[in-house]
Amino acid sequence: MIKWKVYVDNNGTTPLREEVCQLITKTLKCGWANPSSQSDEADEAARLIKISREKVCNVLNCSEEEITFTSGGTESNNMVLNSISKLYAKPHIVVSAVEHDSVSACARNLNKQGLITLTEVELNSDGNILPEDVCAACTSETRLVSIMLANNETGVVFDVATITRLVKKERPGLLVHTDAAQALGKIPVDVSALGVDYLTLVGHKFYGPRVGALYHRLTAPLLPLLFGGGQECGMRPGTENTPMIAGLGLAAQLASQGLSRHSRHMLKCRDYLESRLLETFGDKLVINCKDSPRLPNTSNFAIFLENCRSVNVLERVKFVASKGAACHSHTATKPSQNLLNSGVSYEVAMNSIRVSLGIHNSIEDVDFIIEDLIKVTNELAQL
Repeated sequence: MIKWKVYVDNNGTTPLREEVCQLITKTLKCGWANPSSQSDEADEAARLIKISREKVCNVLNCSEEEITFTSGGTESNNMVLNSISKLYAKPHIVVSAVEHDSVSACARNLNKQGLITLTEVELNSDGNILPEDVCAACTSETRLVSIMLANNETGVVFDVATITRLVKKERPGLLVHTDAAQALGKIPVDVSALGVDYLTLVGHKFYGPRVGALYHRLTAPLLPLLFGGGQECGMRPGTENTPMIAGLGLAAQLASQGLSRHSRHMLKCRDYLESRLLETFGDKLVINCKDSPRLPNTSNFAIFLENCRSVNVLERVKFVASKGAACHSHTATKPSQNLLNSGVSYEVAMNSIRVSLGIHNSIEDVDFIIEDLIKVTNELAQL
């Protein structure tokens, strides 16, 4: 039985939009055939995939040949890093110190195997990445720079466009990848404006299904992770998951169409949340990375009251938030390493809570969160 009343963990995953759910259900019935077969039903499945690809391309401002549908962000990110490790002789790869595990763990594993050399760029005290620091980390052996577009825990938006421009100016031919999982539907995502060679897209972060897409510039090299049939131009073999691909395309289209309105709404709710937190908890409150550009929906904060720890608070509240990345939920008794790497102190990181609002949240939801926090922190303080 669900005990919570308000869901504010949208950076972890978002619920399916009703329109997307309806399309997936419809496609399960009319697009069930193998898109590679020769039949009317197969042609319909292929047509639905083509329509979805067109929608994703319109959102990202790229051509259809530059999109490969994948199982999700982990596969897309691994595909890029593994390609670079195979295409060049022990290439140097530069990443930030706060990348998602599907980038950082992959890069560290390749480094451990001796297939690449790796540099992880530290962040400044505001949880941001200075473009000049990324540029300084590059050497004559650097073949790839991978910097996320927005951080899933702090919400800080990194200046990938400037990073790309600087590193490519200093080292022509260098390739740039950005994990944009947290960005679509919150801030503009245009591969031409960003100047990147690769970009990762994840459906369940913008009210779509749990599949993904990888943008790769036509001139950027890419190798498949898997081998089999010729689907996705040979880049991602295996019979396509037509219903989920159809849902991904529609979710991307809807996220783009509602970007301005939804972004303003989430920012209004987030600013109201933080103003009420300050009003309620005063100098007992720390808002992490608040001086850096942030996603309009994300607030990462710590409350310091006697006997109150974020783990205990989150166990008792009737809203769903998190301590940080969903993939690190098993380490709830430890501070987030990404928060520590973002300039957050150990004590603050241990007590931090991430509220990531969604398009369905309201001012009333924020009021509920504040009242719930007051109730739970008072209860804990009395223990």
